[in-house]
Amino acid sequence: MASPTPPHYTLNASKPHHQATAAHNHPLPIKHPIPHPKPISTPFNPASSSPATSTLFNASSSSSSSRTPSRLIQDQPFLHPRARLNPEFRRTRSTRVVSKRNLTSGRPNNFARSTGSAAANQCLTRILNFGPKDTHAINSTLTSFRASLTVPDDYCFILHALGDHERYPEKVLTFFNSAMPVVGTGKIERGKLLTAVIGSLGKLGRPELAKEVFESGVSKGYGNTVFAHTALISAFARNGLAGEAMEVLGTMKSRGLKPTTITYNALIDACGKGGADLQFTLRVFRDMLHDGLCPDRKTFNSLLAACSRAGNLEQARQVFDEMIHLGIGRDIYTYNTFIDAICKCGNMDLAGQVVLDMHANNIHPNVVTYSTLIDGFSKLERYDEALKLYQKMKTLRIPLDRVCYNTLLSIFAKVSKYDEIDRICEEMHASGVEKDVVTYNSLINGYGKQGQFEKVDSLIKEMREKGVQPSVLTYSTLIDIYCKAGLYEYAANTFLEFRESGLKPDVVLYSSFIDILAKNGFIEWAVWLLDEMKLAGIRPNVVTYNTVIDAFGKTRVEEEEGAEPGDKVGMGMVARGQIVGHIGRGIAERPIRERGGELFCILEVFQRMVQQGIRPNVVTFSAILNACSRCNSFEDASLLLEQLRLFDNLVYGMAHGLLMGYTDSWAQAHSLFDQLMQMDSSTSSAFYNALTDMLWHFGQRLGAQRVVLEGVNRRVWENAWSEFTLDLHLMSYGAALAVLHAWLLNVRSIVFCGRPLPDFLSILTGWGKHSKVAGASTLRRAVEALLSRIGAPFQPERFNIGRFVSPGPVLSAWLLGPSTAYSLLLADERATLPNPSHLIPRLHALQL
Repeated sequence: MASPTPPHYTLNASKPHHQATAAHNHPLPIKHPIPHPKPISTPFNPASSSPATSTLFNASSSSSSSRTPSRLIQDQPFLHPRARLNPEFRRTRSTRVVSKRNLTSGRPNNFARSTGSAAANQCLTRILNFGPKDTHAINSTLTSFRASLTVPDDYCFILHALGDHERYPEKVLTFFNSAMPVVGTGKIERGKLLTAVIGSLGKLGRPELAKEVFESGVSKGYGNTVFAHTALISAFARNGLAGEAMEVLGTMKSRGLKPTTITYNALIDACGKGGADLQFTLRVFRDMLHDGLCPDRKTFNSLLAACSRAGNLEQARQVFDEMIHLGIGRDIYTYNTFIDAICKCGNMDLAGQVVLDMHANNIHPNVVTYSTLIDGFSKLERYDEALKLYQKMKTLRIPLDRVCYNTLLSIFAKVSKYDEIDRICEEMHASGVEKDVVTYNSLINGYGKQGQFEKVDSLIKEMREKGVQPSVLTYSTLIDIYCKAGLYEYAANTFLEFRESGLKPDVVLYSSFIDILAKNGFIEWAVWLLDEMKLAGIRPNVVTYNTVIDAFGKTRVEEEEGAEPGDKVGMGMVARGQIVGHIGRGIAERPIRERGGELFCILEVFQRMVQQGIRPNVVTFSAILNACSRCNSFEDASLLLEQLRLFDNLVYGMAHGLLMGYTDSWAQAHSLFDQLMQMDSSTSSAFYNALTDMLWHFGQRLGAQRVVLEGVNRRVWENAWSEFTLDLHLMSYGAALAVLHAWLLNVRSIVFCGRPLPDFLSILTGWGKHSKVAGASTLRRAVEALLSRIGAPFQPERFNIGRFVSPGPVLSAWLLGPSTAYSLLLADERATLPNPSHLIPRLHALQL
């Protein structure tokens, strides 16, 4: 049977596509044994209409022409009410950044700068080769080039370039102090040099030094300018210090300096780059409008970039539509940034529609467009489609850049095509594109995951020979691959080497090491490291907290279930000795808490997240529900969810209600399911999988089935259900078993209606390609046990151990049996009518 047509995703935010879907029609309305049920051919009823391309983006086309941007922001608030899911609920796939894309194509800089004279470039090359303490060499170089350098443009160019390429702020300050007497006493010239050094120190992650230099310039009479204040604002904001940036903006206004559009553009752009909260960035935009300044293309492009980095497609659509509403032309950078936001949400069909709109507006996709699309397909593991785009670029003779090559290398490393890796490296060399640290990071990650550590060592040696300095991500990648291979001593040594490297640690490195500690049973140490991050001035993100939450209880459960010698859990004691021996000196090991207490630890960690303004997402939800599923105490699990209602009653209140069997919780669940349809498939599937697992684990079998069928109706798992084939390989344990009962009942209804079954019916589970033993998939074993228990005549296919098949006639005979229906029907262990006393969480239950 042909699979149903998927729902059409549109950029028009005025009508969610779930309104056109029969979302609440239960696909299997069987509550009691029915002798002759009516069959359903498929549980889907998707919307099939697709909007015209010409109206694809104009969600506000019916608006009045006099509408102002500030009115738009008021009418469409960016802070959603409690009754709706926050956009941040979407799945955050990783802390890692595959590459820092150079998006200069089509995007002008906020601060125009010259390319520098030939003498300036020669001077820059020499300075970059000096050490951080070679003050005399820097002064001598400046003296020798003094007659050839233009004041102040060449000096500003060198300072900007040092911010882009230098590692040591000491060299930047040395050059600035040496250059200041050369440029003379003029306030304009000195002010330009001051602005340049502030910007460079901000790029190097030293905003405190930028502030010192700024205050010195103000005290000496050449720093009280709009440009210097703007540079300091950008330095703070791009380093995540948005509050300090706003203070500088306030000081600027109090000194009688009026911020310009460039000031606000710099602040908005730096807030996005510095990882500031999207709501904060949007408030800056509202302040800009309040000051009577008109946003331009740069403003909206920076807003789009901030939405893209936050993974907030809904706000990106509003920004994009507002550009159209105000008549601000979209350029190649606008489209590339919007496509990047779409790809981060995994909606590649929508990204394709935007590309069509580019052609309609006579804007041709460039290498950044294709790089973004290739990376988007790669993240979804749709490698064939990514490589087709690569071939299309070759056909169109679009030269590849380093970012595109790095993405291709990452793809070929993931699929173990090492001949293609060699070919791409040769093509890079022939095209004059040298490997950078991102290239090496991709190769190290790819080879490391395949266990080819000799090649990893060779790549590290090659980096050193070519003078490519390792980045923080290099160390994070090495720690990650060593730990996954059980080489904990190498991981610990890499961590110690990093501490001696002079690099500033970031959230990625800490998150990697927290992940190591948590997965190897050092959960208390992982929590301790969260405190260390705070002392180091590094703010944990949602991925960091999710790692800790997910670890509670997991290792101990695996140990209790038994671990084979040599597997990851069995190596726990070896790992403990190696890690303690290398990084644990001076730290007393804390006692592991009892199982019941671990759920309360989760609540404590969750509370920390909320207090620090970090919004839990679907991975948090999944980790918490998975922890409940690993717990054998229904009372502890229900108490944890009840307490979490204090923080998010929409999500956790719904989960608590379904667990308790409250009948009135289904209305809230349906509303939540509808909202999930507007998010990406990975977010939705993670949500449904975790929820059904918990319900199944605690005996709410019919409730679990209702949840999973709602997901099937909404096409959460693509092509999972057809009349005679059931694909379970993307489902969790509970979801797969629940939907299997429903599918067999549906096949039974087909038999009772007199329709013949095909020669064979099949159930796909996957064969466990990530398991140490082929065919040892947990899902496959669970499905096999269920089929055996109920007596269903399915057997593993001879040449595909991930598929169970049954001859149609044999299955028909079994389904017609008198006791078959009873073995397939599910029930809940508890069902409770609404009770007002359950609506208020027990606030006194826990003392944290």
